[in-house]
Amino acid sequence: MSLDISDALSDGLDRTFQRNGLLLAVVFVVFGIADAVAGQTLAAATARFVEQTVSQFPSDASPAPTTTLPSAEATPLSLPLPLPVALGLVAVLAFVAEAVRIVAVRTLVSDETETIPDEFVSRNLLSATLNGFVGGLVVLILVGVGLLFLVVPGVFLALSFFFVRQEIAVEDKNFIDALSASWELTSGHRLQLFGLALVVFVIGLVVTGVGSLVGFVGIPLLTTVVTVLLGSVTTVFGVAVTSRAYVQLTEEANVEADTDAADSLGADEESEWKYDP
Repeated sequence: MSLDISDALSDGLDRTFQRNGLLLAVVFVVFGIADAVAGQTLAAATARFVEQTVSQFPSDASPAPTTTLPSAEATPLSLPLPLPVALGLVAVLAFVAEAVRIVAVRTLVSDETETIPDEFVSRNLLSATLNGFVGGLVVLILVGVGLLFLVVPGVFLALSFFFVRQEIAVEDKNFIDALSASWELTSGHRLQLFGLALVVFVIGLVVTGVGSLVGFVGIPLLTTVVTVLLGSVTTVFGVAVTSRAYVQLTEEANVEADTDAADSLGADEESEWKYDP
């Protein structure tokens, strides 16, 4: 049995617009706004730092490179924070983003559609977040290196580690065991996973393209808000589709394991009956 792409997509779409999916979308909207604030704050702080550094060049030195501070209209959500604080804010939000995704995976893998159980938020969340964060960096590095070698190795690695976060969130594995488990689970299904990932990517691209049309209005704040809203929905959809595909493959793997165990037990009993004096 292979991965049913249409089932994964339809299940993911259904879960996205059920109560828990919409609740997660709201959480991602809040986080997305915070992330936009942090990103714009970092951009503005970096520009200020560069301008201050350039201004310290001696006046009789060779002409210094010029820089232009982003306008208030271009970064309407930026805060007047120094560069180290802005960097710290971005780092903290990256960690929080992983925690939110861990909870989202646990919710979308389960049968819960109306409420998010407290256990999904409280169970080993710090450990899962740390492992998810480090595991994500490891996968990013491996895929990045793979992409340097004619692209194909990078795509293969990305598909092989498709379910690392699911293994960490659902099975409470560390990132090393999750890498191994994802490799094993995706074995024999990588082509179908490529098709699934491609469909999700195209849908996200279309939605992003529609959202970018708002930019022609010329109101940066409106563009940011619309981008965050659409991005939050597509994020939940992507996590939901991946999680439902994970459920499909784990259920199939469990059935195969039970069948193998039953066959092995039957063979042992037959052997014992046959040779027992």
